[in-house]
Amino acid sequence: MTTESTFTPEPVTLPPRPEFTIKHANIVSMDPAFGDMLDADIHIRNGQIVGVGRDLPIVGELIDASGMTVLPGLIDTHWHLWNSLLRGLVRDETGEDYFTVKRALGGKYELADFYWSARLALAEATKSGITTVHNWDHNVRSSADADLNIQAQLDSGLRGVFSYGPKDSCPEDELMDLEDLRRVVDFWDAQRTDGRINIGVAVRGPYRTPPQVYETEWAAARELGLPMTMHCDRCLREEGCKNCGLTRLGDLGLLGPDLQVVHAIHASTEDIAALAETGTRVSLSPITEMRSMGFPQLTELLEAGVPVSLSIDTTAFPTNADMFSQMRVLVATEAARTGSKIVSARRVMEMATIDGARDLGLDHLVGSISVGKRADLIFIRMSDLNLAPGKDPLELVVLAAQPSNVDTVIADGRLLMRGGELLATDTDALAATARACQDRLLAEAAG
Repeated sequence: MTTESTFTPEPVTLPPRPEFTIKHANIVSMDPAFGDMLDADIHIRNGQIVGVGRDLPIVGELIDASGMTVLPGLIDTHWHLWNSLLRGLVRDETGEDYFTVKRALGGKYELADFYWSARLALAEATKSGITTVHNWDHNVRSSADADLNIQAQLDSGLRGVFSYGPKDSCPEDELMDLEDLRRVVDFWDAQRTDGRINIGVAVRGPYRTPPQVYETEWAAARELGLPMTMHCDRCLREEGCKNCGLTRLGDLGLLGPDLQVVHAIHASTEDIAALAETGTRVSLSPITEMRSMGFPQLTELLEAGVPVSLSIDTTAFPTNADMFSQMRVLVATEAARTGSKIVSARRVMEMATIDGARDLGLDHLVGSISVGKRADLIFIRMSDLNLAPGKDPLELVVLAAQPSNVDTVIADGRLLMRGGELLATDTDALAATARACQDRLLAEAAG
């Protein structure tokens, strides 16, 4: 793989990881050992949670969380960061124009575009209370652009997974660059990534490639011990069927706990059973799914025992990084679609936190406020008008909160946002840079 251009971002200095004590928080821990606690405290040292309880002594810096609900940082499990520069360019009602726009502009990205598109999305994620992002990159055009995507995530201060995929225009009978995938795995080790970024593989699978391609890519991922992720938004070409054909993937030995299936909108009862039997995970992004694919089958997936998490997918439609909307849309939709009692506010919050961590293999580090885990926390201002005067913090957050209610964000023990303002990112300059990148892409496309 060769680079298309040269670009080196300015070095970013992240905030330190001080020792501090959070006092007087209303904690929604997502940890059965602690549950929900009113007027409680959290002690953090070197980026790790070392104490949770009431009346903890103040050690280090004091953070007063009075009037705040403190939750684990929200976790996105599928987001195409590279197309964040396309926001506002997809204008049709069904979202079909997304593919036209993506294909027209995806090949014109320069290295700076990849970096700033990711930084734009990750800054919005932080403002929205998302502290872990799965960068699902299905437009890796060069070694340098893969590296810059990872660097952008490191520079953001957030945690996540970078799933390496083919370029957007890759022919269906052509392998992704498996040699460069191996280079990425070797180069971006835990020391270089500050222990915050893992590597995965975005495979196209039988939906978009012939057997000689998907079998080789699957084998390479499993040889490297990497988790895989695959879109499942249309039927298997070999079957021409109306369901997902996931049973066929099971027969081929392609399903399993190392695979995340994205969407699975048209999965049949048999398909869902195959997912459950193999421990295959599903990531749902209901806002984009209902606009362009159909209703997510959340009730059926949960009743079958399929692990389910939530994701942003894309902001190109345009949408935004509002995980609160993803949660409440599912509660409302499933109440209308199935009358399900299983899809409660607490259940979707689990999907946005601890279940998301399990999906990405990070539940030993994040997903709950637990002693020994990393300090990825968000504070919600409960005094804001749209949350007053309610009493149940979790239900209020799921059913009424929005990104503007996020006051404070701590990621890996670093204060990235206080009082609703990012501390290490110039948002005005970032937005201006993103506009300039989009303008250049449009000018080049216009010839």
